[in-house]
Amino acid sequence: MNKVEPSKGDLVYVPSSATLYYKDDHGSVKDYIKLNKPANLLITSVKEQTYEVFYEGQKWLVNKDKTYEVL
Repeated sequence: MNKVEPSKGDLVYVPSSATLYYKDDHGSVKDYIKLNKPANLLITSVKEQTYEVFYEGQKWLVNKDKTYEVL
């Protein structure tokens, strides 16, 4: 069975201590937070190595390898 990558509108599980961040127009990290508890987050966009997710009213990036599929 082929694994289907999550897409926009799907939820991903992000464990505690994972880092969410966003970048400025030059590609440098502008701000980041470390989750203190796990969360199921909505994917708003899919990038090559990251998902853009919605967390506490803002869009953040999270590395795909730090997320898990929500079943």
